[in-house]
Amino acid sequence: MVSPLKVGAVIREEWLNILRDRRLFAILFLVPLLYTALFGYLYSNLRLKEIPTVVFDGDNSQLSRQIVQSFDETETFRIAKHTLSESEVERTIERGEARVGIIIPNDFSTRLKHGENVPVLTFVDGSNMLFSNSATRAANQIITTFSYGASSVKLKQQGLQDEQITATFSQIPFRSRVLYNPMFNYNEFLVYGLIGAILQQVLLLGVALTVTRDKEKGTWNRFAVWRGLPWRIAYAKTAPYFLIGLVNNVTAFTLALYVFHLPFRGLLLPAATLSISFVFALLGIGYLASLFSGNQVGSTQITMLIAVPSFLLSGFTWPFEAMPYALNVAGHLLPLTYFLDGVREIFIKGHGFETMWRDCVTLGLMGAVTYFIAFLLTPLFIKAEQKTEQEVSPSPSVQA
Repeated sequence: MVSPLKVGAVIREEWLNILRDRRLFAILFLVPLLYTALFGYLYSNLRLKEIPTVVFDGDNSQLSRQIVQSFDETETFRIAKHTLSESEVERTIERGEARVGIIIPNDFSTRLKHGENVPVLTFVDGSNMLFSNSATRAANQIITTFSYGASSVKLKQQGLQDEQITATFSQIPFRSRVLYNPMFNYNEFLVYGLIGAILQQVLLLGVALTVTRDKEKGTWNRFAVWRGLPWRIAYAKTAPYFLIGLVNNVTAFTLALYVFHLPFRGLLLPAATLSISFVFALLGIGYLASLFSGNQVGSTQITMLIAVPSFLLSGFTWPFEAMPYALNVAGHLLPLTYFLDGVREIFIKGHGFETMWRDCVTLGLMGAVTYFIAFLLTPLFIKAEQKTEQEVSPSPSVQA
């Protein structure tokens, strides 16, 4: 008579399965702690600091130099460059060399003394709303709370009276201009990043299952005849996913442009080149991950560990300037970082190859390096799989 199935026995069996599967145990108990620590460390700086700033000081007076010094002395701004014209300020931001521009017009102090309403103007890169919000707020605070007491001593030494000093500082207005996203549209800021994250997750998962599926079915050893041509195995297994990745890119961004009316200010050729480079990098990473996994569950777990933190570490939402150094380095090892940087340059800023060619080259190198490592390891994995099957299958004498 078969003993009845007991709930307690099933619960005990499930606990034993969890404890025996080290990878599952780590996902259930360690990954939540790991990611909590990771995200807490990511935002540990609390606010943006040392934002690269370019300055045009057309006045070059005592007052203008003190204003520039006040910007540089705050934690928010770091004066990275001085230019000789207002137009060069905007070009510097376009090239990504600075996130904020400060413009003090010609004869600024003289015109203020004559009662003119002459503003200090700031240009802010609005493609990342964290930069625009933080920079605008901090710049306005610097201008409106300019250190009157410390500066008045120096100006008195130049012969200015108290009334003149008060008039000079009380009439300093502030104007800001947000580039690329002047309406602070949250869709433009976030949706493109989420699209990139889901494209990465889907393609990584699909490619990661391509080898493990054969391993589970016992058909992986059929590629032993190609052991000397590992590129042929990689091509045969990943070519369909290359087309799938391109189709997904086209359909996702077409939906974003024509249904949700997100901006596309660049050219089609740079966008297509970026998508091809991104898909190529993901194929290399996913294929390499699938070689190291013995089954589909394992490959899924590996790709999940890569994909989950990628969006936050990509620099798309939380800038690299505000990340701890270790996470900054880790973020630059992820393909999503370079894809979203290129998306921002093309779709939001309207730039071309001149600003995003490095992203395409880096993605291409990621794919080439991971594929090369996979080519070197493929014969070893095929040999190991053959050895495993020989150990599992019974010998002829036993069968007899």
